[in-house]
Amino acid sequence: MKHPWFSRLTFLAVAALAAAATSALAEAPRTAAAPASSARPAAALPRLVFFMNPGGAPCQMQDRILHDMAPELKGKAELVYYKTTVPSDIAKFQQYGIRALPTLVVTDASGKEIRRATPGIQSASQVRQLFQN
Repeated sequence: MKHPWFSRLTFLAVAALAAAATSALAEAPRTAAAPASSARPAAALPRLVFFMNPGGAPCQMQDRILHDMAPELKGKAELVYYKTTVPSDIAKFQQYGIRALPTLVVTDASGKEIRRATPGIQSASQVRQLFQN
């Protein structure tokens, strides 16, 4: 059970990280594009957008789950990372209204949100459900 102050603390933590990120250097590429299958062009692939704090244990756990799912996601979705430590990513956190981490959002190729998971660690089966119609 979450405490009533949990969401406020999470928001404050994200806000503090965002402020600190404005002075951080940019990191390695944030997009891990899954190779497209011959049946579906890369431009038509939906995106699985992962909003994360690279230093946070829950985000690291979610990253491992997604890494393990990479073969399964191949040809189904492009995995895109937005990190609190990359200053240029902060605008995306604001654009999508991200207030708690980790958060997964499925978008179409143009970035329009299709669905979103509840913030927190999502199991592989929960990630699969994001792609079911």
